[in-house]
Amino acid sequence: MQTRKTARALLFDAEGRLLLVRMHDPQVADADGKVVERAYWVTIGGEIDEGEDVMTAVRREIAEETGLTEVRLGAAVWYAEHVLMVKGEPRLFQETFVLAYTEDTNLSRAGWTEEETQVIEHLKWWEMDDLFASGDTFFPSSLKENLLPLTDDLLPPTMLTIEP
Repeated sequence: MQTRKTARALLFDAEGRLLLVRMHDPQVADADGKVVERAYWVTIGGEIDEGEDVMTAVRREIAEETGLTEVRLGAAVWYAEHVLMVKGEPRLFQETFVLAYTEDTNLSRAGWTEEETQVIEHLKWWEMDDLFASGDTFFPSSLKENLLPLTDDLLPPTMLTIEP
C-alpha cells in the first residue's frame, strides 16, 4: 500500500475564524470503497514533497491553496492515520495538523492545480459558532471535538492522535 504523508493547516485569521475548503472528489473513497456523496469541508493542506519537512510543506500548501504568504506557523497539534481509496488504489494517509495564523483574509485561486479546480468548490472563513452548529460533513470527522480546546488556547502538551 502506498503511503501519503500530508501536512494540513488549521489556519486562523485575526478574528479567530478557521479557513476550510469545501470540496468533493469522486475519485476518493473510504477504505471500503464508499465515496462521500456530497461535498465536505477539509483543512488546507496536501502531500509533503520529497525533501520537505512538515512546516515547509504546510507553508507551501497554504500559499498554493490560498495565495497567502504572510502566515505565522504554530505547533503541530494533531496526527491522524487512515486508509482512503484514491482512483481505486488504497493509500495510507499520515496527516499532521499544524496551527497557522494570518492577518490577511484575501484569498486567491491562482496557485490551484487543474485537479484542485475540479474538486474544490470554495474556501470559507468559518466563525466558530457557525462551524459548531453546522450539520455539514467535516474531515477529520473529529474536527469539532478537537478544535474546541484550541479555540480556548489550550494546546495539547504533545501532539494528539485524533480520529480521521
